[in-house]
Amino acid sequence: MLAKKERLSKKEFDYVFKNGRRVHTPTLQLIYLPDGDFHGAVVVGKKVYKKAVDRNRLRRRLYGALYRYHKQNTLSGTYILVVKPSLREVSKEQFLATVEAALQQIV
Repeated sequence: MLAKKERLSKKEFDYVFKNGRRVHTPTLQLIYLPDGDFHGAVVVGKKVYKKAVDRNRLRRRLYGALYRYHKQNTLSGTYILVVKPSLREVSKEQFLATVEAALQQIV
């Protein structure tokens, strides 16, 4: 999980969402700004899972994957992961690989 200082505030989130560069994969959309310290956010909409319990579980898993990738590769910049409904069909083994593939497209 990301530390509180590594998460985005509402103001920062809106700025990055509006002005960031976007990378699309079949399961994720990655929005990023390459400058500044590391900050991250994850968005899981109701189209992915109807129940909040399921959305929060997926959000925690994505924050964990983003944290692990950040620690291994020392990322800098601001990253927002937006989940597409097709991520539901991805197995647990392929889950980390899909997140890392999206992050590697910009590094």
